[in-house]
Order: sequence, then C-alpha cells, then structure tokens
Amino acid sequence: MKSQTIEVENSETSAASLGLPLEVVDFAEPQGYHELLDYQKKELTRKIENSSLPELLLLLEHKSIYTLGRGAKVQEGLEEPFDTIEWTEVSRGGEATWHGPGQLVAYPIFDLSKFEKDVHVYLRKVEGVILLTLKRFGLEGSRREGLTGVWLKNQQDEWKKIASIGVGVKRWVSYHGLSLNVSNDLGPFSAISPCDQDGQVMTTLYQELQAADLPLPTMAEVKSTLLTCFTKVFKLQIPEGSDLELDKSFMPPWLKAAPQQQNEFAKTRKVVDSLRLVTVCEEAHCPNIGECWSHSTATFMIMGENCTRRCGFCAVKDGWRGDNLQPLDPLEPYRVGQAVQKLDLEHVVITSVNRDDLEDMGATHFHKVVEAIHKHSPKTRIELLIPDMRGSGELLSEILKSGLVSVLNHNVETVPRLYKMVRPGSKFERSLSILNRAASFPGVKAKSGFMLGLGETKEEVEELLDHLAENGVKIVTIGQYLRPSPKQLPVQDYVTPEKFEEFRALALSKGFDHVESAPLVRSSYHAWKHVEEASKPLGLD
Repeated sequence: MKSQTIEVENSETSAASLGLPLEVVDFAEPQGYHELLDYQKKELTRKIENSSLPELLLLLEHKSIYTLGRGAKVQEGLEEPFDTIEWTEVSRGGEATWHGPGQLVAYPIFDLSKFEKDVHVYLRKVEGVILLTLKRFGLEGSRREGLTGVWLKNQQDEWKKIASIGVGVKRWVSYHGLSLNVSNDLGPFSAISPCDQDGQVMTTLYQELQAADLPLPTMAEVKSTLLTCFTKVFKLQIPEGSDLELDKSFMPPWLKAAPQQQNEFAKTRKVVDSLRLVTVCEEAHCPNIGECWSHSTATFMIMGENCTRRCGFCAVKDGWRGDNLQPLDPLEPYRVGQAVQKLDLEHVVITSVNRDDLEDMGATHFHKVVEAIHKHSPKTRIELLIPDMRGSGELLSEILKSGLVSVLNHNVETVPRLYKMVRPGSKFERSLSILNRAASFPGVKAKSGFMLGLGETKEEVEELLDHLAENGVKIVTIGQYLRPSPKQLPVQDYVTPEKFEEFRALALSKGFDHVESAPLVRSSYHAWKHVEEASKPLGLD
C-alpha cells in the first residue's frame, strides 16, 4: 500500500505541546475495503496490546463499495450500474452507506482511555472535527437531533448530509470512523437509502462550495485540514523527528475566486481545446481562470508544457532532465493567431515556459507569435510575459523587433533575499536588467509582478518597488502566493486585503502608472482593463 506525508497547521491555537503523539498514514491511491479493514484490525490489535503506541489516524479514499452496520439489511433491486457494486457487513453501528473515490475517509485508532472513556463523548468529538473542517472552508455544518453524521443547509434552506460517522470500539480502542463527501459522484447514494435516509439528501463539499461561490480545495488540502482539526479537537501532536511538516495557516475566507459566466467560459474553453493550445491559466492552477475565461481572455503559454527551471512556487511541469522537452511547433504561432481572432480579443497576453535548452531560448518563436497575432487580428494589443532570457539584450531585441508589442512583462516574483529559495537558477539583477532594457524600447511599457506570503518583510517590499521604479517599470502586479500543490513551497503568511491596499498606495506614490494589488491578483489579472493605461505615451499620467 502506498502512503505519503500529510501536513498540518502549526499556530498558537494548535494542539498543546504536551498533547498525545499522533501517527498519520495517508494512502495515496483508492484502497480496497476488505484489504484496508484487515490493515485496521492489525493496527487495532497492536494498539490494544501496547497502549504506549502513538494514536493512529488513517486517511484514504476507498474503491466503490456499499457497507452495512451490524444487523442491517442489504438493499436489493438496484438499477444499473449500481447493481454491480459489492455489499459487505462490517462491525460498526449504523445502516447502509457507500464509500468510493472522491470521498475522504478517516479511521482513528485511538485509545479512548487516554481521552474521556465515553463512546458518546468520542462521537461528539469526531463530529466536532468535521464541523471545524467545514468551517475552515467557509461552510457552517450542524448536528441534528436523532440523526447521525454532519449536516448543513443548502442555498434552498434544505438539510443536506455531507459526512457520515460509524465507529467501532474494542477494549476502549476505536476503529472505523468518518467519511466526508468531497468531490465524489452522488449517484451511488441516490440508488439506496443511506443511513435510512433518502439518497437525495446527500451532498458534497464541492457542491456546497460551488453554490456559495467559494474556491474548491484539492483532496490534499482537505486531508491537511481534516488532520489539523483532529489535532485540535483531540489535542494531539506530531511526534518529534517525524517527517511531517507543519503547515502554518489555513486559507482565509477572502481568498475566493469570482464565479464563472458559463457561456463565455465555455466559448474560451472550446477555442483553446480545438486549436490544441496551452494556457498558463490551467498549467499554473490560476484561481482567476473562471473570471478571465468568462471575459474571453486567456494567457496563452507557448513552447510546450515543460519548463527547464525548477522554481519553488510553480506548478508548471518540470522539463529539467530534457527527455520530455519537445521541439518547437512551427504551426503554434498560426494557431495562437487564430485563437486571438476567434475570441475577438482587444488585449492578449503571451507567455512561455523557460526553454534554456534552445540556443535562442525561444526568442525567435516569441517574435513569430507576435507577427501571427497581428496578421490575424491587427487591432489586438499584445502583451508578452517572458522569462529572463539569461539577461541577453540581443534576445530581447529579437523578441521586440516587430514594434508590435505594447507591454513587456517579466516577473521578479519575490524580494532579492528569497531568490535562491523561490527562483533557483534565476538572478534578481538579471531580471532587473531585462526590465530596464525593455523600458528603453519606444512604445513599450515595462511591467513586472511579485507575490506576497513567502516570508518577505514590509521593508523588503518597499525596496523592491524602488528597484522596479528605478529600472523603468510602469505597471506592477502584487498578489498572494497560493501553494499549487504539496510539492511547492509552503505559504508563510496570508496577507490581508488591507495590507495589499497599503502596498498599492505605496506603489502609486512611487510613480507607477498602474498597480494591481490584491490577494488574487496574478500577472495577467485584469489585463483587459490595463489596455487604456498601457496605450498611454510614456511619461504621461
């Protein structure tokens, strides 16, 4: 069975330093129910025989199966395709339920004699873990008198069940546990009467978050949150020397993306797919994809999906070894030009992966894309977001020689002190030199952006703005770093909207023409709103 590390919160409100040690096993792939039950039983026996072992929490998704509590009846006569799902009776309380992919299951193997030796108190605490988890994602869960599990009211004020609980206890050691519907199909529930309820009563975390216009977490983020809530409610701690890294904070409620306007979003999706194009919106897991695509705006990423740099913040695929780097597609400029024409864009942003494997790092390809866009859509204003080109002024001249580029963006990403951690393989001074050179081209406005929340100080941000202003940058974007996946750097701090507004005012006071500064701002965020600003002659307010 494959397992992996999970991260939990470390803050002033975390489990007490003298809390009981907790061991966590996270199964990376969906597990067969019977195999996992055998695993549980072995760990249960170990815990009964040796109470000094750490408390154990298993986190996983199951392969599809219906389970029944002791003495419950199999529900027969199900319609296809649910009639082929296996039924099995297990040694827990409760009626029938379903487990399967997209549903997060947690099995606590806890010695209840170390807590309160009361099964009902234990059940209330398990409910409390789920309620706290939902609250962290902006949802208000509830207990219901006489009904098991955790419930909430949907947008129509109807009660919906989002989590089920079924525990077993042997010699005061718990097993079995809870299941939280995250992104799973609700069809298997609708086919039966789960926990003696109408199957239509079930809901998922994703369904409720979408209805509330709240961002959707990954399963890894839900696991991390649920785990942290276990440490809080049961006052547990990760053992010293563990490989588990403690997360510093939860995502605050102001970090929610705008909802999609389905018609325009679908139109952009269709054009992008039909022309086999890559967008940084998808590759970098941008939180604003719904808003931007709903405005028929996308940032196209050229030269493939694999990058030759290993930046600590970025989710774009790694092409460092070189064996997954493809030759440049000579038809890509034509397809990008077609997409811009079909979407009727007033302002388009073109970016790329780093291609250090190429002799000109893709400079000529950038130029060809610019010319193709102008040929297909002459009125479209073109913005480029380029790599540092290793600081080569010659390559920058190749990119800009057409005279058709209005905005040249290169992101510094962070303050100089953090470059080695955030942007290994890049140099702050090299980035500044590219921006300085870009600002000297007639009709081109230099633009740059950076993230907050990686450990920078206010003084470092102010110094960074000074560096950008001194090197001719006229447009600045400032946004919150959001960890794309557990593989990237952890978030050190979530900066409040008020702080972002302070930095916006500070940047404007330093003479920048346009500043976007807010938690969800990204390099191309509201680029369609920058059109008027970008078209002003240099030096004018």
